[in-house]
This record gives sequence, C-alpha cells and structure tokens, in this order.
Amino acid sequence: MKKVIQIALHEYKQRVARKSFIVVLLMPLIFIAVIIVVGFISASATINSDRGVVGYVDPANALATAVPPPADADNTFQRFDSVEAARAALENEAIIAYYVLAPGFDTTGKADFFYWKNEPGNSVKRAFDRFAKSALVDGENPEITRRLLEGTNFAFETPDQSRTFSDNNVISIILPIVIAILFIIALFGGAQYLLQAVVDEKENRTIEIVVTSVTPMQLMSGKILGLAAVSWTQIGVWLLGGAVALQFAQSRIEFLQGASIDAGFIVLAVVLSVLQYLMFGAIMAGIGSIVVDVKQGQSLSTPFTMAAMIPMFFFAVILFDPNGILAVILSLFPLTAPLTLLVRYGMTSVPLWQIVASIVLLTLTVIGAFWLAARIFRIGMLRFGQRVNISEIAANIKF
Repeated sequence: MKKVIQIALHEYKQRVARKSFIVVLLMPLIFIAVIIVVGFISASATINSDRGVVGYVDPANALATAVPPPADADNTFQRFDSVEAARAALENEAIIAYYVLAPGFDTTGKADFFYWKNEPGNSVKRAFDRFAKSALVDGENPEITRRLLEGTNFAFETPDQSRTFSDNNVISIILPIVIAILFIIALFGGAQYLLQAVVDEKENRTIEIVVTSVTPMQLMSGKILGLAAVSWTQIGVWLLGGAVALQFAQSRIEFLQGASIDAGFIVLAVVLSVLQYLMFGAIMAGIGSIVVDVKQGQSLSTPFTMAAMIPMFFFAVILFDPNGILAVILSLFPLTAPLTLLVRYGMTSVPLWQIVASIVLLTLTVIGAFWLAARIFRIGMLRFGQRVNISEIAANIKF
C-alpha cells in the first residue's frame, strides 16, 4: 500500500505542477466570474430601468376602481387626461412608459404601450396587468384584492415527504442537473488524461524501469488514484468557486434567491463520482496498456464513453418519468448509474433500495475492473510497438 501511495503522490504532484493544470483549473472560475459580473450588471441595469412611475391614458375610466400598489412598490401608476400629456411626461423622464387604453378595455383588454429609449422589462408589464385586473375584482377590501392578484405559490411534496419543491425555487432542481453534467465532463477529461499518460509512458519505455520495483497492480492503482486526485481537486475548486459565486449572486439576482442543494445530493455525488472515476480509470489504464498510440486507445474507449452518455440520449424521458422503468434500469447499470441517479435525485425522491443497489453494483464493477485491468496491464505493458489482441488477452487471463 505504501508504494501505491508513493506512486499516487508522484502522479498528483507531477500533474498539478504543470501550467496546463493551472489553466484548466482557472478557466471555469474565470468564466463563472465573468458570467456573474455581466449578469449582475445586466440585472442592476434592468432593475433600475424598470423602476418608476408608469402612466396610463384611460378615456373610458375603466380603471377607476383599480387598487393602487403600495407606495414602496417598484412601479406606481399615474393617470393622464390625454396622450399629449403622457408623451410630455415621458419625454421629460417623469415616467418610464405609458399605456393608452383602447375603448372597451374592460372587455377586450387591448392597450398600446409606449416607451422612450429602453423598453421596460416584463416586470413592468406584469405590474400594470395586476393593477388593471384589480379593477375587475368585485371586492371592498384592497388587501384581499391585491392578494388575489398575486396568485398562489404551490409547493409539491413527494409521497414519502422527503422532498419538497415550490414554484419559486426551480433553480434548486436545475442546479443538481448542472452539477451532474459537470461531474461527467470532468470524468471523461480525467479518464482520457489517464489513457494518454499510460500510452506515453509505454512509448518512452518508462514502465520498463518502474515495473522492476513495483507490481503491475501497484503501478496501475497508484496512477489511477493520483490522476483521480487531480480530477477531484479540479472538481472541488470548481464547486467551491461556484458556491461562493452563488452566495454572492443570491442577494443581488432575484432568480437565484432561495436556491439550495440538498446535502444528500452532495454526498451521493461524491460517492458516485469517486466510484465512476475508479471504474473508468481502470478501463482506460487497461486500454492504454494494450494499444500502440493514443489514437487506437481513443477508438477502443469510445464504446465505454458512449455507454456512459446513454442517459443524455434519454434525458427527456428521465425528466418526465424519473421513477419509470427506463430510469431505474439506467440507475442500476454501472456505466450509466452515476449520471442517471444524480439527475433523478434532483427531480424526485429516489427509493433507498435503488440508491444502495446502484452503489453496490458500481463498487463490485470497480473491483472487477481493477482485477481485469491489472492482468491486462501485465500482458501489454512491456509490448513496445505492438498491439495486444483480444484473443491473446483472453488466453492469458487466469481466474
């Protein structure tokens, strides 16, 4: 075990010290920072341009009984006797926009909307819509009328009462899906990196020297753990940067307010990402040891990569029926389990037995992949310039 740790530390230090690692590590963080800054500036500009008085011209006095919004609301409404008066107020920037109600507005709802330079956002139009509809509500209490016009925020609870979702917290459903996809992207990048590393060391004959002091299993395990630690470092830094950015943005961008990620999802994501990386690491190490160059290795690894991407092809089916038979099958199949299970967890309550069964099956697959890859590694690591045939591998594997 000591040699495995030494090899893993060597691989980790060697990769982390490279400039390419720093660039790959910082690029997503810079991208997130740019998005947050641009989004914050855009949101601030939109909010500022949407706040203010909105005028309206009401020839038929259809909004005579409309309930005005509170004084501290983003939009208040002022009636003008003529279009000319409203236009003059707009040009003088006393109002941000104005409506001209058509005859019979109370039955047709038709009105013309005018603004000066920048078109106000939908929040202004929604506010005026609520204001206009309040004139149609037959009630004497303005507070009750205002509450009716605000609508209802429904909360949805799973049958086992373990998960609750609400209309104004959609972002909490989207975030787990985004994180699951990011885990898959990081996985494929790290696995291909491992394939490249094994092929390169085989080509420059480094393995011939190292194998004299360690066993194939120790060498392969150390390389997989070391490169896995590199990928997990990247993921950890990205998640930390994303969490800080989200915390900063929540207080400034309304859409992100109330966003949260279930702690169980984080634990499940970590467990599944570790197991899947170990599984793919063993597969890539085995492939890298029997091919002549990286191009051949990528060709052989494509079926495994495509298999792991199957949930993406059935993404719509999983989203609309997260506990359906297809979603359950993909959750139990080791190659597709991590992505499917994480997406389902973000959408609904996944039965505990399915989570346990998926982790157990994935763990057994990891053990089997390591066992098989070690034997393939032993056969192909000293073959310089020669590709090992599948039949030869089958003949030399001893159970």
